[in-house]
Amino acid sequence: MASVKILHTGDLHIGASESFLEERASARQAETLLTFERIVDIAKENGVELVLISGDLFDSNRIQRYLFDGVLEKISSAGGIAFVYCAGNHDPLNFESPFLKAKLPGNFYILPTEDACVKINDNVKVYGKSFSETLLKGENEFSVPADPDTVNIMCIHGEYGFGGEQNPISNDFVLKSGMDYIALGHVHQRTEPKKIGNTYIAYCGCPEGLGFDELGEKGVYIGEIDKNRCDLRFVPTCKRQHIAIKVDISGIENTSEIIDKAIDEIKSAYGESFGENLYKIILTGEIPQDAELNIPEITERLKSRTYFTKVSDKTVLKFDLSTLKNETSLKGVFITKMLERIENEPENAEKLELALKIGLKAFQGEVEPFENQ
Repeated sequence: MASVKILHTGDLHIGASESFLEERASARQAETLLTFERIVDIAKENGVELVLISGDLFDSNRIQRYLFDGVLEKISSAGGIAFVYCAGNHDPLNFESPFLKAKLPGNFYILPTEDACVKINDNVKVYGKSFSETLLKGENEFSVPADPDTVNIMCIHGEYGFGGEQNPISNDFVLKSGMDYIALGHVHQRTEPKKIGNTYIAYCGCPEGLGFDELGEKGVYIGEIDKNRCDLRFVPTCKRQHIAIKVDISGIENTSEIIDKAIDEIKSAYGESFGENLYKIILTGEIPQDAELNIPEITERLKSRTYFTKVSDKTVLKFDLSTLKNETSLKGVFITKMLERIENEPENAEKLELALKIGLKAFQGEVEPFENQ
């Protein structure tokens, strides 16, 4: 039996807006469509036969017309490739779905809201179902039996392995499915293909991060599936990465020097095209008690060098403890007691040192609520 070359994607959330981008939010929203177009181009370039979209193609059913039409036009342009989609919790297949009112390309298959099977050709069948509402209860067993004479692939949006509420998928469900590969969606973090019984299963993750809870390189899986083999490789697709990076500014007080160090570290890690990304820069290290960090100025200057930057100040003040502990004050008593505990409890030294630093900042009136969490 021949193998099938697939591209597995999902959770594109086309139309999602990163509102914190303000005047760039609309342009960033349009980039979600460009990412989908890039995915289709990658499928063409790599001789893919089947594209699996495992839910949440759109961020909601109230999608702007140009985005919806753009998706259908791009799918239609890849007539030699079959696209199979199961609607997710963000764009359920119900009366609000734009798919129900549209003329769909002949190579685009949307799975219904009950267990179903789509025959791609004599060699491949795709199984699964769409969400009909924003919540879908899981099931113990898929009701459509697998065909032993074809490559069987399931396209499904749900939560595998951590007992969630959105279409939970158990090991028992996987074992009973008879699938050769289960293409998962819903979780935006990619997982390596895992074999359960005779079935491989994986999350491809989202192809484009849309917030600082989705850090790093994003992309799709491409490769071949047959009855005994799952050979998939990760292919990056994101136009921009969301990146959190710590910059130690110990010993630096000058704003220009802080900015130069941040840029140098970003450029070293992400190359000359570093400016295309979105950054959360966390300033760390010890600074003198009289140092004044102008975070708004640092932020604006870094924004001018990148697509977007926000800056978080997690520096600590550098105290002369040997002098301060001799003060005849509550602060002096606190320092003396904490230094004694650090010396006597080496197993807790790291936590105690942090507590000492936070306490000293509290004496300076500089502690923000929950900053130690």
